[in-house]
Amino acid sequence: MLAFPNQSGEPHMAQSFSLASTVEVFSCPTCNETINTSMRQCAFCATPIDREAAATAAAATTRISQACNDASYLRIMLGALLPFGLSIFFPFFGLIGIVGFVFLKYAIPVMAIRWWISFGRIKTPDPDFSRARRTVILVSAADFLVLLLLHVHLFGLTL
Repeated sequence: MLAFPNQSGEPHMAQSFSLASTVEVFSCPTCNETINTSMRQCAFCATPIDREAAATAAAATTRISQACNDASYLRIMLGALLPFGLSIFFPFFGLIGIVGFVFLKYAIPVMAIRWWISFGRIKTPDPDFSRARRTVILVSAADFLVLLLLHVHLFGLTL
């Protein structure tokens, strides 16, 4: 733990640097502004906030955010596939390239399947989630093509 001075100048221990203790937020049902679940009324339109509805909406917002983050990770993994594949042909980087390429070759389909199982049934008009869904579809298709071309090239199969 790290020690930080408090208001009186005495050092005290920091509780945590964890992001898990962040505030939960959701969209106001009236004005659609993002607000904190601990608020009793919307700061923008003064609509009273039901605690249970706010908790449910915040959980849905968190789930959609996680789906978008996971889709972004998949896009990054696909983007790393090419550099790993190309590094196989350079001295001293070949082993790193092989390990990275083989890992991503199997990790991308596993992560895409995990995404569809976890988030595929979400129905929301959120445009970020729609982009995330398209990203997962495109990454899955591109990875399938890479694997197919690799298989055809390695085993000399003709289509």
